[in-house]
Amino acid sequence: MKLKSRCFPMGALPYNTIESATKLVAKFFDQMPYLAELPNISKTDTVLDRTFYNIPGVEIKDTKVILQTSGHAYQQGLAKLEKAFSNPTMENLEPFKIEAPFMEKYLQIIKKFKSANAVINLLGPFTISQLLAVAAEEQMLIDRSFKKLYIHAVCVKALWMINKIKEYCPTTVPIIVLEESLFGQFGSIRRENEDITIEMVTNTFAKVIGKLKSAGALVAIQCLDKCDWKIPINAGVDIISFDAYNNPNNLCIIPDKIIDFISHGGKVNWGIVPVMTEAMVTALNIDYAAKRLYSTLEGLILAGVPERFAYNSALVSIQGDASRLPVLFAEKAIILASQLSKRIPFKS
Repeated sequence: MKLKSRCFPMGALPYNTIESATKLVAKFFDQMPYLAELPNISKTDTVLDRTFYNIPGVEIKDTKVILQTSGHAYQQGLAKLEKAFSNPTMENLEPFKIEAPFMEKYLQIIKKFKSANAVINLLGPFTISQLLAVAAEEQMLIDRSFKKLYIHAVCVKALWMINKIKEYCPTTVPIIVLEESLFGQFGSIRRENEDITIEMVTNTFAKVIGKLKSAGALVAIQCLDKCDWKIPINAGVDIISFDAYNNPNNLCIIPDKIIDFISHGGKVNWGIVPVMTEAMVTALNIDYAAKRLYSTLEGLILAGVPERFAYNSALVSIQGDASRLPVLFAEKAIILASQLSKRIPFKS
């Protein structure tokens, strides 16, 4: 798998205008534009709202998920959702379209630059299942109809986006980033409910990943906490994306699995450029960032992963959400990530 850019888009942006966001994405991510979240323009422009908008039975109030699964309207909505999943024509998918302030400019960038790839972030199925289970005030991960709801929800959103991207540029390969903010808690969740097994979560990932790949997309799973990367790798994911600044050794404990993943074309995004505080960004320079990246990659090599695998599969990004930073600080971090991506040597 080849990507046009080694600088991976990540995180919400702090802009107050669409024009400012457009300039940055067009400049640094023209070959891999992403549907950036712009919470300073709209408080509901979040991955949470984006994923759950118009999903039957689900409502978001002040970032809280509310679930109502009784009544005829819910059953009708569920039938439409299943139809869109089974027969993903634009007509069937349109009721579940994604709303975002940056959508028009994002699609125009894809069309103008004939972008090689285009990135869209959604909540992943494991995180969706846990948010809905909490909203239902009981653990329903193993319930069959409930499982359909959270698998179909993320798939129809992604399928609508894949079709939309292809409409604007048929050669663009979409990259669906499944944000799994709760995946790092899998161990504790599993201990509380023994029915939530590794096999079950692997199969859930595999169903979503398989559906999206069959539609012509690449699939990434992003978790910024320590997690068991064997599960999404076994499920067939194309890209794993993590906070390599705070968790640099997260992959070192599974070198054999990482070797297998990379040998089959997998990519690793190292979120190595910190954006936690203004002070950290102020102190950043390209030499420090490069040294930090190389030492982190060397840790993986020392664990047993061949040097050429570690370096040649590497993508880089900022560490996470930059929307809370002042614009100048966020831009500095993104510029540095772009510069860093061009410094990654190719190893033969």
